[in-house]
Amino acid sequence: MTRINHKIILLFFATLMVKMTSAQKSHSVSLSGDISDLKSGKIYLSTIDADHKISDSTFLKNGKFTFTEKINEPTFFVLKIAGIQNQTAVFLEPETITFKGSKDSLQKGKLTGSKSENEWKEWSAAWNKIARQAGPMYQRLDSVTQKGKVKESAAERKIFDDGMQSLNDQTAVAVTSFIKKHPQSPVGPFIIYDRYISYPNPQMADKTYALLGTKAKESYYGKKIKEYQQIAAKTAVGSYPDFAIADTSGKLLKLSDLRGKYVLVDFWASWCLPCRKENPNVVNAYRKYHDKGLEIVGVSLDTKKASWIKAINMDNLTWHHVSDLKGWQSAIVKEYGITVVPTNFLLDKKGKVVAKNLREDALQEKLGQIF
Repeated sequence: MTRINHKIILLFFATLMVKMTSAQKSHSVSLSGDISDLKSGKIYLSTIDADHKISDSTFLKNGKFTFTEKINEPTFFVLKIAGIQNQTAVFLEPETITFKGSKDSLQKGKLTGSKSENEWKEWSAAWNKIARQAGPMYQRLDSVTQKGKVKESAAERKIFDDGMQSLNDQTAVAVTSFIKKHPQSPVGPFIIYDRYISYPNPQMADKTYALLGTKAKESYYGKKIKEYQQIAAKTAVGSYPDFAIADTSGKLLKLSDLRGKYVLVDFWASWCLPCRKENPNVVNAYRKYHDKGLEIVGVSLDTKKASWIKAINMDNLTWHHVSDLKGWQSAIVKEYGITVVPTNFLLDKKGKVVAKNLREDALQEKLGQIF
């Protein structure tokens, strides 16, 4: 008869219990907080990503609050008190975490128990130094243009453009430096998504993603970048995108039916101020090159047909217009990874993408080269 080794069995079950406890712990975050100068009120904790949606609230009791949320990995959250404008961004992990702060300066609060939060604070400090430089640049441009009433001179435009390029260069250095220092941190892919996908820059997204370690690439935000790269390839230079959407009269317009002409596909919306500001430039391009073979397809992210039609008429947009009136939930928006408007891409006569995001002088220069 085989003799049972009870010590081995006990060790097995002890190990199993540790693993089970660890697994249970790794699926939730417990956040306990203390707002030193506010006894009562409502406080909110939420994510900002639609695919990773968590939104919760609780009431302060003598300034204290507790949240318990199910998460599997470090996740970006926003903490906000009802009726108070300021808020703070925090990186929470499946751990027991504490927060201490005051109602008027949540962003200066101290969060303990999250390694990712320490890395997030490090990045935030570097980013804030860069972001603060943008304010004076926009103020100067508003001053010389009388808040958009007059066009700035070529010299002033160059000053602004050079300044913005400097900020882009500084951002590239800061993002690259952070990722090289913390290649496995989940904060790295979040930064890439925030800087180079929310504000599309496929080249920098690819370049910085390549610097991430395996663990970071396999994180939630790392997988989001990979998903974006696959989507971005659909409208990359050299690709052949196609779609069929109803126009203003309800008739389907198929993009490939316009082959034989150069086609500018322009994503915009009536509520988008940068889009409306760019529309006169697009109108000029259409008037100048339409007879030479240029077509434009405006893809609207509107949800109300009346607003869409009104903007078309007000801005004299006399080209093709399509929309499913689903806004950011539109299937084409998701299929082609549109994260900001205005966004456009230019197709050649064969339907191949030859350029992307042509605005202002860049649009005129590219069309001038073609025609």
